[in-house]
Amino acid sequence: MGKEGWIIGKPAILLHTSDAGDSWERIPLSAQLPGNMVYIKATGEQSAEMVTDEGAIYVTSNRGYNWKAAVQETVSATLNRTVSSGISGASYYTGTFNTVNRSPDGRYVAVSSRGNFYLTWEPGQPFWQPHNRAVARRIQNMGWRADGGLWLLVRGGGLFLSKGSGVRTLFSSSLNDAHAISYLHPPNQITEDFEEASVQSRGFGILDVGYRSKDEAWAAGGSGVLLKTTNGGKTWVRDKAADNIAANLYSVKFLGDNKGYVLGNDGVLLRYVG
Repeated sequence: MGKEGWIIGKPAILLHTSDAGDSWERIPLSAQLPGNMVYIKATGEQSAEMVTDEGAIYVTSNRGYNWKAAVQETVSATLNRTVSSGISGASYYTGTFNTVNRSPDGRYVAVSSRGNFYLTWEPGQPFWQPHNRAVARRIQNMGWRADGGLWLLVRGGGLFLSKGSGVRTLFSSSLNDAHAISYLHPPNQITEDFEEASVQSRGFGILDVGYRSKDEAWAAGGSGVLLKTTNGGKTWVRDKAADNIAANLYSVKFLGDNKGYVLGNDGVLLRYVG
C-alpha cells in the first residue's frame, strides 16, 4: 500500500518495507504462532492482516511489532469442539488450509488441505464457518468474484460459480417504496449452490482465477492454459497467445483496471496489456 509492503516465507519469516522495497526490516515472530503463515495483506499505513494455515488471523497497526488475534481459536479447535456435525470430512479435523483468498471488503474463503470442504470468515466473527463442498470432486482452489459471489475450482479440471452474486436485496413491504437495500451475505448464509461453467482448458487443470471487473476475468492453469470471460463467467474462451508458453500458470492477480499479472513456474511472469 503506497510504498509499504510485506513478505512472508518459509521457514517462518516476516519482512516489512516502508520505502518501496529499497530496504527490508525483519519482524520477529512468536515461536508459539499456530501454523505457518500463508497469507498477508497490507490494509493501511503500518497495518496488515496475516493468516496461518491453521486458521489463525492476526492484525497489526504498528508495523508488525504487536499483533491482535481476530479469531478466538484455530479451525481444528472450532471444528472438533462444536460445528463438525454435518460437515463431511470435518470431524476430528487436524488438517490445514490448502488455499486462502481475501475479498476487498475483508472476507476470507479457505479450502481444507484435503479439498473436501471449505470455510469462510468475515470481520467480527469469532470463528470460521465451515461449508460442505457442492460438487463431487475435491476442491482445488476458491476465491471471490468481483460481484461478491464465489468461484470454485476442482481437482482434475472444472470451474464452478456460486449462483447469485453474494449480494441480497431487501425491498420495503410498501409497494410504493421503490428503494432497496443491498448487502453482502454473511458467510453462514453464503450459498452452497454452484453451477459449472463451460471452459476450454484442453484437459488441463485450472489453478487460479482473477477478476479485473464484474464482467471480465481470467483463469490460468497447467501447460500454459489461459482463459478469459467478458460476461461474468457465463462463457470462457482460450487466449491462444499463451499456448506456446512452456509453464504451468499458478496465480492471477489484478491490482487495478490496467495492472494485472499471471505468475508461472520457472520464472514465467505475464503482464496484462489490455
